[in-house]
Amino acid sequence: MKTLVTGHKGYIGSVMVKQLLEEGFEVIGCDVGFYPLTDFWKKDSYDDVIKVPEIKKDVRDLTKSDVKGVDAIVHLAALSNDPLGYINPKLTNEINFDASTRLAEIAKNAGVRRFLFSSSCSVYGGSGDKSFLTERSEVAPLTPYAESKILTENKLLKMSDKNFVVTVLRSATAFGASPRMRFDLIVNNLCGYAYTTHEILILSDGTAWRPNIHIEDIGTAFVKVLSASPDEINVEVFNIGSNSENFQIKDIAEIVAKIIPASEVKLMPKASKDKRSYKVDFSKIKKTLEFNTKWTVKKGVKELYEVMKNASFGKAEFKNTKYHTIDHIKKLLNSGKIDSNFRVVKNYIG
Repeated sequence: MKTLVTGHKGYIGSVMVKQLLEEGFEVIGCDVGFYPLTDFWKKDSYDDVIKVPEIKKDVRDLTKSDVKGVDAIVHLAALSNDPLGYINPKLTNEINFDASTRLAEIAKNAGVRRFLFSSSCSVYGGSGDKSFLTERSEVAPLTPYAESKILTENKLLKMSDKNFVVTVLRSATAFGASPRMRFDLIVNNLCGYAYTTHEILILSDGTAWRPNIHIEDIGTAFVKVLSASPDEINVEVFNIGSNSENFQIKDIAEIVAKIIPASEVKLMPKASKDKRSYKVDFSKIKKTLEFNTKWTVKKGVKELYEVMKNASFGKAEFKNTKYHTIDHIKKLLNSGKIDSNFRVVKNYIG
């Protein structure tokens, strides 16, 4: 199956492409290259991903000719978290909603048969923590990022038909090591603080709930959907994760403290409650596609600890802006490598 992966050089895409190749998919990438390779990653293990054919275009500029002959699209590219979405909510909507739905329209007209949209459990953001949320639960987005995701979901699902199979995958909060690493995600961030400062710094009061999933398990879920029959996945929304990996932030911090030596949990002074709190049920994809996660938060923390230890990872590396999405984008803006519309200038490639 010839599969176009947008955002293939991102934190998740870098790992997912390797998984798709291993499963026998023919992969084409599309990325503008905002995010550089991680300095401490073994780059030779990433060679096969680097060599996949790619379209060096902003997703806003893709045309029908770019997707002609493609069987499926895995759409990962987006402004990818809540803080980044606040920089310019209008631009967030343009990239995450307008460009995504335009791409789907182009794909449908070009004869692409499947469209997999990478959404997020953040659409449940203000739902509270009293019950586990299913795909049928009411959404409660609290940020421009989450709002852009649910708007895109709704429009894409209306576009589906027997010849254009649309599936939405709402991933839990990602964690795990990647060739294009991020340390602004909860598990990764707490591990970075624990290893480099010995203090596991929690910026809220730690009571908010989050579902969590390793990036390799996200990739496995997408492979499952791509391999499924159209009847199983068309016009379907799947929560992606595991019920056992719903944790309060403070509990994740305690897991980290038990694994990374000489570290202790520390709350920011006068920390407030995070309104984004939600527990999610992942039974549907398990029942429909026999999907099971292989990673736990505990196992992921051990993985990150080994990666940092073997790389002589330090505080300066942890604080490097390229591992923190919003800081990296601000640096690209301030250096003139991208313009105010987040378009690449001066031939910058990450």
